[in-house]
Amino acid sequence: MAPAAVLALFALAARAATLPEQRGAASVAPRDIRLPTGFTTTLFDDDFSSQKAGALPFATKWTVDLGTSYPGGPARWGNNEAQTYTADRTNLAVSAQGALTITPQSAGGRWTSARIETTAAHDFACAAGRRLRVEATLRLGDAPAASQAGIWHAFWMLGAAFRGSYGSWPSAGEIDVMETLNGLPTAWHTVHCGPTASGGPCHETNGIGGQSPFSRGVWHTVAVEIDRTNPGGDWRGEKIEWVVDDRIVANVTGNTVGDATAWAALARSKKFLLLNTAVGGSFPDAILGGKSPNAQTKGGAGAAMEVRYVAVFST
Repeated sequence: MAPAAVLALFALAARAATLPEQRGAASVAPRDIRLPTGFTTTLFDDDFSSQKAGALPFATKWTVDLGTSYPGGPARWGNNEAQTYTADRTNLAVSAQGALTITPQSAGGRWTSARIETTAAHDFACAAGRRLRVEATLRLGDAPAASQAGIWHAFWMLGAAFRGSYGSWPSAGEIDVMETLNGLPTAWHTVHCGPTASGGPCHETNGIGGQSPFSRGVWHTVAVEIDRTNPGGDWRGEKIEWVVDDRIVANVTGNTVGDATAWAALARSKKFLLLNTAVGGSFPDAILGGKSPNAQTKGGAGAAMEVRYVAVFST
């Protein structure tokens, strides 16, 4: 979650919150997560439908990150973020409709929110000669943009080499499937790579990628596809494409990056998934042109991110 104009993100070694599930309403009917056209295998999926309302995501699949930094990591998650991450059900819970919901909240000037990542048992990679697709269906709160300064939603992935190695950003490789901020109807789609946190093949700290329109208050399916099926297997012909509601909105190729080691970290290394809503930070501040959150920023349902399912597919 270190997109355009954001300071280097270091960290990701997480403290797990393995709290018992809260009792509540019965779970919803399982959803049919269908294989996309051309894909044959599901490497990971979670539709949250087998959990009761008010539950945390399953600890066998997800780690809940806590506090204002990882143990030994930089303060404020390396991005000058304002929130404290918690496992409180006001910040993180499965809804009565069976959607995982991350809700930023403010009380007495203190912001809280939630961030989760898949466990190491579910790390995945795109094999040579194959395609891999990371996908989620999600919906963002539609409170007015004037009340959303600093609200920063993200669905993203990091190279597994980053676990416990906080100084390996961006060399471990980061792919941001979707980031939105400040209540804007825009999604950012970005990769971060290279040996240093400034400059390099991915033009850090900005990264490289693109943007797309992204309406709020409605469900969208967002995905990244890594394609290693190019004839001859030359890394420069491999590509990463971003897809929103079945429309390709951005792409990056090995030739674009121009560095074999950096590209391997992006397209060939094992990855894990993250979902979070931050409040404030270098990226939203840069886009806003001022400090966030501000006096008008409001949390609650209008600032939440709901996730129906997350899945990883392979050919």
